[in-house]
Amino acid sequence: MSVDYTEALEKLTEHATVAGTEEIPLEEVYGRVLAHDVIAGENVPAFARSPYDGYAFRAEDTSYATPEKGIVLKVIDNIQAGQASGCRVTEGTAVRLMTGAPVPDGADAVCKYEDTDYTSDTVTVKNRFGHGDNVIMPGEDIRKGSLLAHSGTVADAGLMGTMASLGMERVRVYKRPVAGIISTGNEIVEIPNGSGPGCEASLPFGKIWNSNRYTIEAALKSIGFDTMYLGHAGDDIKEISRLINEGFAKCDAIISTGGVSAGDYDLVPDAMKECGYDIMIRGVRMKPGMACAYGVKDNKLYLGLSGNPASSLTNLQCVCYPALKKITGTSAYRHEMIRMKLKNDCRKGSMAIRFIRGRLVIENGEAFLDAGNEQGNIVISSSIGCNAYGMIKGIDASYKAGDAVDGFITAALW
Repeated sequence: MSVDYTEALEKLTEHATVAGTEEIPLEEVYGRVLAHDVIAGENVPAFARSPYDGYAFRAEDTSYATPEKGIVLKVIDNIQAGQASGCRVTEGTAVRLMTGAPVPDGADAVCKYEDTDYTSDTVTVKNRFGHGDNVIMPGEDIRKGSLLAHSGTVADAGLMGTMASLGMERVRVYKRPVAGIISTGNEIVEIPNGSGPGCEASLPFGKIWNSNRYTIEAALKSIGFDTMYLGHAGDDIKEISRLINEGFAKCDAIISTGGVSAGDYDLVPDAMKECGYDIMIRGVRMKPGMACAYGVKDNKLYLGLSGNPASSLTNLQCVCYPALKKITGTSAYRHEMIRMKLKNDCRKGSMAIRFIRGRLVIENGEAFLDAGNEQGNIVISSSIGCNAYGMIKGIDASYKAGDAVDGFITAALW
């Protein structure tokens, strides 16, 4: 049942089901995925306003103004931001106003303080102005009825400010999906509470700390999931099945590590079947991360990953991320492919496709993948700071530093 990488991508995304929606206060929307289009219900700004501290007047009154001979206007009011003038500007008059203040009726131009000569009662304008000069018009930022963001957009700082400018109190977003995490294997030991510098716990010989739990949790949270650790099951099909059933009842997707190869104790696929999952894929032709088992039950995905730390993370980010992102509701769930140059030689090919993890850096306007660290299946430490993958194709592939490869980004570049 092993499949090519591209087939695995398509099959998983085809069976990914978007989470439900909820309405939340604007202050909680940052980083969430919109569940509706944002359409402006009003103009922003709603009124003509001044971009400067200065004077508002009729442009036609300055028709004959020159730097040598300015036009003297009578100042009839002083307006601060947030205030409205009770006066109307007429021929030969002006209003003193602050940045952001409404331009009063009758006025259609503004001049900065520093470009005028003024007294307490008059202002001398020394240049000719046209209609609308230095006036921020209604709708100049946002025009009523304009589409500002599509459903499926992740709310960033700009969108937050835009929605606030429109006075949106509550916003409908997709619920943050919950991923249940299961660890398997008799060799796994949970890190006890309280361990840390100066109080390290003792690891029994032949055992390994459960690092996969924390790696997978962090990777899922980075794409908009909440996580629930369902627990650790040894090489016991009944215990694995119990945790799977618990996760199905509570979670939108389940991710497990270990138990998906072809050994005597690789029991996860059988447990999946016992719990009613239809196994779609058993292995993806890729390195690392080939061993896996993907299933679906009632529109909920089960992603059984390798127990090798780097293999499980690679499979999760390279194959499973698009489907998982789709569950969050984002419209940008597919990998965005980019072309980048290698900073290091790569002489290790694969019969299928090999993923090289590294850090995307920009040098002299060009994108480079710095993949200088060890790429072994169990070497999770080489993933520190990595935010991209390069794709190496061909068993005899031999790439040198400076060669270009296709790849994609998996995390923000900071």
